[in-house]
Amino acid sequence: MQVPTGWRSLRGLRRVSLACAAGLGLVAIASAQTASRLAFPYYTAEQALTGLYARQLPPRAQAFDVSAQALVQATQAHCQARIGKDALHTQWQQTLLRWQALATPAVGPLLQRRSQRQIDFWPVRPNLIDKALKGTPRELADMARVGTPAKGFAGFEYLLAESPAAGLQGEAHRGRCAYAVLVAQGIAAEAGALRAEFAALVQRNWQVDEESADAPARVAQTGAAFAEWVNQWLGGLERLRWLQMEQPLVKAQTAGKPPAFPRQDWADNLADWRAQWESLRAQALLGDPQTAPPVPGQDFVPIEALLYGKGQVQLAARWRQAITVADAAMSGLSATYNPKELEAATRKLKELTVLYQQQVATALDVPLGFSDADGD
Repeated sequence: MQVPTGWRSLRGLRRVSLACAAGLGLVAIASAQTASRLAFPYYTAEQALTGLYARQLPPRAQAFDVSAQALVQATQAHCQARIGKDALHTQWQQTLLRWQALATPAVGPLLQRRSQRQIDFWPVRPNLIDKALKGTPRELADMARVGTPAKGFAGFEYLLAESPAAGLQGEAHRGRCAYAVLVAQGIAAEAGALRAEFAALVQRNWQVDEESADAPARVAQTGAAFAEWVNQWLGGLERLRWLQMEQPLVKAQTAGKPPAFPRQDWADNLADWRAQWESLRAQALLGDPQTAPPVPGQDFVPIEALLYGKGQVQLAARWRQAITVADAAMSGLSATYNPKELEAATRKLKELTVLYQQQVATALDVPLGFSDADGD
């Protein structure tokens, strides 16, 4: 029986596709085997926490604090007509990105202080801002009576976006400008508190002396802190994927309206999402799996290194591949809003979520659950 030419072509293409897929699989395996030959040590929870709290997060807390203080100064300068609206917006965005670099995922003091709710609540409530303005708060202590939906990054952005082209300057906008200064001071106050608390954690000794009387309690605290990090990494991913990217898109499609993303301008959303993703990626992957493994108790130990340390070579390869695919999707989002690109990116992030839930967390021996901060 003669096989039609078209069928022969399709079969040929299938053989080529299978060969390519097999080749890619061999590349991934070879990469993983190369990394495993570097003899990654087994990393304990204590060593992972030391790297997180002594190496990665304190510099980020410091950078956020410095930028938040600069936002206060820039807002005051703007109110005095010394800098323009665009310059103030630039400082707001820089502070926002440094905040996301610290707060994604939210662990330790960020959870204990409920910092995301305090300074990054979304969506903003314009009616609450109008109500607050009528109350004419004069100092930061007065802002304790103002609801969180009228403060923080979203509240500041609303004030700036709703101001005329000249910005918040002028007699008619003096009250709004004074309020914006107080909002900026609130962000800076939280940044300063976080910097101090993360700095204190640098000195914490996570290692447990098994002979000490409080050893059981210390072991429990360390285990809880490690589980918190593993869970909150997934929480940070889902906050980005679902709450900020996909949910507004789904609601918009259902209602037939433009999507209401966290930030008012697409460019700000894009920069914000990429900052969150970069922070998640930094905690997920080694910079280069073929370089020397992180030094236990000294270097930051990302999730990929933890997998190698547990002998999960093939899973580490799949993990790197999934992160790389998601990274390409996030990098590929255009400077102008494209719903199809956004849907494609959220699908790749969802695939990463599934891999993490079904395999990675299990390999790390950490049960997944919800914290009381989920949804903030």
